[in-house]
Amino acid sequence: MRIRWEEIPPDGLLFEIPDDSWLPDDGLVCQGQPRCSVSLKKEDNRVLLSASLRMTVLFACDRCLEPFPGELVEDFSVSFELTVPRRGEDDPAECSCGADEPDVVLQDEPVIDLFAVLNQQVYLALPAKRLCRDNCAGLCHECGSNLNQGPCACRDQGALSPFAVLARLKAH
Repeated sequence: MRIRWEEIPPDGLLFEIPDDSWLPDDGLVCQGQPRCSVSLKKEDNRVLLSASLRMTVLFACDRCLEPFPGELVEDFSVSFELTVPRRGEDDPAECSCGADEPDVVLQDEPVIDLFAVLNQQVYLALPAKRLCRDNCAGLCHECGSNLNQGPCACRDQGALSPFAVLARLKAH
């Protein structure tokens, strides 16, 4: 969905995206209907986009590989600024953003690709470590059994510990 700056009324634009058409289509599985609300306000050669994303995503645990649902909740704002070309062809475009404004996206044309911005924010909201629970035991490195379901029978679990030698010394 591309929104031209001139389509934004003076009092701004507020809307909900009622479907999942804005979600990335690279295997992200969403459970239920995602919710996305967007607000756009125009100020001179800038547009401020504020949005709220809410969805339940099906993740695979990084330790045991079991699927589990996780909530993605992201509220964000991004400013888009139209660059003003300088007189010389070799001169870079000029903008009014300062060093204290890291969330300013410079635009060559007055158009915002809304779905691209929302896709980026979904990826930024994904957790770096995806665990089904804090104390997930993971998989046995010998047989691959899920240790959350109980100990595996492939080897004595105590022998796998680097401290097993100390336990034998203490027993003598």
